[in-house]
Parts: sequence; structure tokens; C-alpha cells
Amino acid sequence: MFGAVFRYIWGMRSGLLARICAFGLMLTLAPATFASPGEGQAQVSIQCSKASAFVRVSINSFRRIGVVTIEVRDERGVTLYKEEGKAMTGELVRRLDKGGFPRGSHTMVVTARDIAVEQVFTVE
Repeated sequence: MFGAVFRYIWGMRSGLLARICAFGLMLTLAPATFASPGEGQAQVSIQCSKASAFVRVSINSFRRIGVVTIEVRDERGVTLYKEEGKAMTGELVRRLDKGGFPRGSHTMVVTARDIAVEQVFTVE
């Protein structure tokens, strides 16, 4: 179907008009052709269980994550831990040792290009 349309447009007498029509048709069809299901979604998981000595941060994205900041703050808002890095893939997993944090409630903030998540966890 599209081949016949392109042949018709390319067969027009005016080369400039044919190129403009072909370019417009390609722009119209491109988003529908190249979009994949689930695109545009990034998932963040922050897990902290009593049985584990670690806080697990997992990021899965549909594209490269890029610059990532992981920050842990205490109840007063004082920064206890901050890590800035660059993830060149769509997946990032970090495990932070809870033994390095004082007892109490803390807030973990994860920010990236497509992500901004805050979650509270407790160190006992």
C-alpha cells in the first residue's frame, strides 16, 4: 500500500513537491511505526526488610538512565549518604549497607531523567 503511494508521489512532475509530500508522509507514519509498547515508563523499587542488612535500589527504564542521584536523609533532613553516577544502560541496581546509618527513620531520594522517587525506610 505504502509502496504505491510513494511511487505515485515520486512520479509527480515536480521533484520538489514530490520530496515535500514524501517527507510529510514519512513524518506522519514514523511515530506509529517505531513506537514500542511500554515505552515512556520507568520503574523504581526500593526494598528494605528487617531480615536483610541492605537497602536495595533497582531502576528499570525503557532507555539509558543517564545521570542518577541516590540520597539518604535522616528525620531532620541532614544528608547521610549521597551518590551521583551515570548509568549507561536501562537497568541499575544498588545495595546500600544499613549498618552505615544510625538507627531511626530515613528517607531515600532517587532522581534521574525520567525518575523522581522518595521512600521512607527504618533502620533498627
